[in-house]
Amino acid sequence: GSGPTRPFCQVMLIISDGRFNKAKVRPWVHTALARQQLPLLVIVDSALEAKDDKSQTGGKNGKSRSVFELKNVSYEGGKCNVVPYLQDFPFPYYVVVQDLQTLPSILSDVLKQWFELVAAA
Repeated sequence: GSGPTRPFCQVMLIISDGRFNKAKVRPWVHTALARQQLPLLVIVDSALEAKDDKSQTGGKNGKSRSVFELKNVSYEGGKCNVVPYLQDFPFPYYVVVQDLQTLPSILSDVLKQWFELVAAA
């Protein structure tokens, strides 16, 4: 029909460590948004837990880095640009989970907010 469409008729939960090729993901995110799909990225940032648990290794020398500490390096016109990794993040909606114990609570809050958004439309 020609009536108003509901914003974000579907929600897409993506759980990741947040480290991926942003240039490749950006068109997928735009396509989802154009289809009234809400792509929500849940970044599991367990760098703090890895520091406490010596058996987990990530990155060089067994040190895991938080997604908040990562930098993005690009070269434009021979000039090196360094910016925070999350500065030009392709997902308009994302949440960073640093304590896995809170993941169920965060996911339920996210779904509750989405249901409220859909019901209000």
